[in-house]
Order: sequence, then structure tokens, then C-alpha cells
Amino acid sequence: MIRLPTVERAILRQKSRAEVALWTAASVIIPTAMRLVIDGGEAGVPFVTYFPAVILSALFLGWRSATLTAIFSAIIANRLFRPELPVWDFELSDFIMAGLFAISCGILINVGHIVRQLLEAEHSARDREEMLNAELRHRVRNMLTVIQSLATSTLRHSGPDQFLSTFSKRINALAKATELVTSGEQDSQSIGEIVSLTIDPFRSDGNFRLEGPELKVPNAACVPLALALHELCTNAVKYGSLSNSDGNVTITWEGAHSDDQVAITWKESGGPMVKQPTRKGMGSGLLRPGRGLDSVELEFRPDGVKCAICLKVTPGSVRSDTARAEMKDLLDEVRSVEEAV
Repeated sequence: MIRLPTVERAILRQKSRAEVALWTAASVIIPTAMRLVIDGGEAGVPFVTYFPAVILSALFLGWRSATLTAIFSAIIANRLFRPELPVWDFELSDFIMAGLFAISCGILINVGHIVRQLLEAEHSARDREEMLNAELRHRVRNMLTVIQSLATSTLRHSGPDQFLSTFSKRINALAKATELVTSGEQDSQSIGEIVSLTIDPFRSDGNFRLEGPELKVPNAACVPLALALHELCTNAVKYGSLSNSDGNVTITWEGAHSDDQVAITWKESGGPMVKQPTRKGMGSGLLRPGRGLDSVELEFRPDGVKCAICLKVTPGSVRSDTARAEMKDLLDEVRSVEEAV
């Protein structure tokens, strides 16, 4: 599609109701004034100047505004440029002319609406592509940092002979946890299982403590929760309590506010002194409300980061036996990595 940035921005820009009403009125007044200046509507079809106004209204204001422009244009043109036209007693030619005007305006409105939709779709696709590229770069950088930390931790807790085998298993566990983050095939999942699978690649020497009842969350919240926990783990490995051997993280969850909500608390301790970050990185977008998370409160306390996440639960949701067995096997495999380390 031909790039006309100024025109494209004008078409896609959100407009207030007052602005739409003003420009709709202008779409009728301006072509009427043009026709009066040209020949007063004496020559040719009196509606000709309104056709550009109709399609421009469809492009810049939307099909509703364009429809109003067409209706008011027909009324004004008939009464102003054809005063001899009777109010009620129409002839067949009058109906034919009105029908042709209506068909022409309908085609123009549809064309303008389709072009507007194509521009909106293209704009959304570009925004999504930029977001995905930025997220991919961020994920790759974080993944490299995590792998480096896992290599250091594995070397510290295993001898040279066991390093390759142990490190490979941890990398495999990390891959499986990442697969959980990027897939959402089940209708609901246990919070405990989501937490365990997400943090298992980062576990070492009891650096995590988990506590909470059996609760399930809908699929819409599973991936956002896993992404948020994965981001907290990554930041803790790079800057927080998981960056040294003395730090630890406590994750608890319990019912909150009502029976259909749960509060999850992440609390770090034993790490280096925490400072308030001076800027927000790409990962901060994962630690905010929306996308399945009702609320996210992040505190940078000197003794450790604390994050409170609130989301909806699914009372009584039960997964199939096959899904439960698959999740159990995956948990057993990932936990075997911790035992190997």
C-alpha cells in the first residue's frame, strides 16, 4: 500500500464526537457552497460535488458519518438546487435519480470503509510486529543471562565430570518451562503447578519456598502469570536475591476479596540492597495489570523486591486425566533436575 504518513495518521486518529459532528456538517456545507459558487446547481447533476465529500467522510470519519453526509446532502440538494421538485408527488424519474444517488453513495461509503479497515489492519499488524520483535530481543537477552547464570550455578554445585550432564538437564528444564509460558492449551491449570514449572530452572539449594492451597486459574491468566513470574525470576537472577548463594524467594498464594480471586505474593530476601530502577525496561510490561492479571503491585524495598499479584480463579475447574498425567510427568522430570544439582 502506498505510504502517505500524514494522510494515514489523519484517517486513523481517534476523533471526539464533537469533532466528528463538526466535520460531518462541513462535509455537507462545503460541497453545497462549492455548487452555489460554480453555477448555483443549474447545470449538470446537482449532486456531483457531494460524492467526494461522501467518500472522504467514510475514510476520515467512518461509515456512520458518511451515511449522514449522504442523507443530508440529498435533502439539501433537492430542496436548494431543485426547488420545483414537489415535496410528496414524485415522478418516476425522481425516484430513479434518488436511487442512483443512493447506490452511488453506498458504493463510495463501502469503498471508503474497506480502505479504512485495511489501513487499521495494516497499522495494527505493524504495531504487533514491532512489539513482537522488541519482546523477542528482550527474551533473547534475558535467556542468555539466565543460561549464563545457570552455567555458573551448575559449575559451583557440581564437579567437572557432572557439569555437562547436569547443565544439559537444567537447560532442558528451562526449555520445558518456557514452553509452558508460550502455550495455553488447557482450559485451566493449578497455580502451584504453574509456579513450580516456571521457577524450577532457577531453583538451587532451597532458594525458593512455596506455600498455598490448591487453586486453578483460567487459561487466559495462566500465560500472563507464568510470564510475570518468569520475569521476576530473571530480574532476581540478574539483580536480586537469586544473584548470590545466600538469597531466597518466598512465594505464597491465598484467596483474596472474594471466592473468585487469589492473591499471589513474591518476596525476596538475603540478596544485595535493592535500589529503585531509574527507567522501565521491556520486561516491566509483563508486571502490570491486564492480559489476565487483575492487579500487580511491585515494591523495590531495600531488603528485597516484593510483588503482589491478584487474579481470578476458576472454582471447580477440573482438567482431563490425560492433561493431569502429562503435567505430573513434566513436574517429575523438572524436579529431577534439582535433585541432580
